[in-house]
Amino acid sequence: MPSFTLEGRTYVYTQPSLGQPNTAHSWEYGLSPNVRARLATSPAPVSVYAQASRWNGDLILVEWEDDDRRKHWTWLDGSAVERVTDSEWDIWEYHRCPENLRRVRWGDRLPGMLPA
Repeated sequence: MPSFTLEGRTYVYTQPSLGQPNTAHSWEYGLSPNVRARLATSPAPVSVYAQASRWNGDLILVEWEDDDRRKHWTWLDGSAVERVTDSEWDIWEYHRCPENLRRVRWGDRLPGMLPA
């Protein structure tokens, strides 16, 4: 089974069968929504910030990165996926960024306080 490490803790997850892959749809390139996905993992469920890239009926394909920046994908029921605001995503990216590089990207701007 696939596994990933997030915030120093290792999780194992299962990938459900898609059914009929030829019926999956994609968002336009660059327009994939940022989401928070609840994964049924072992030893405990976990929420991850991810991007949704495809959907098939009620299933959504999400992609996230682990602590080592390795990408993982899984299909989830739509009820386990919720869109996040640009501000929430910006705060998450800030916390993922190495502390010594934060000033380069955010300058004097507080994370989540996006320009209008």
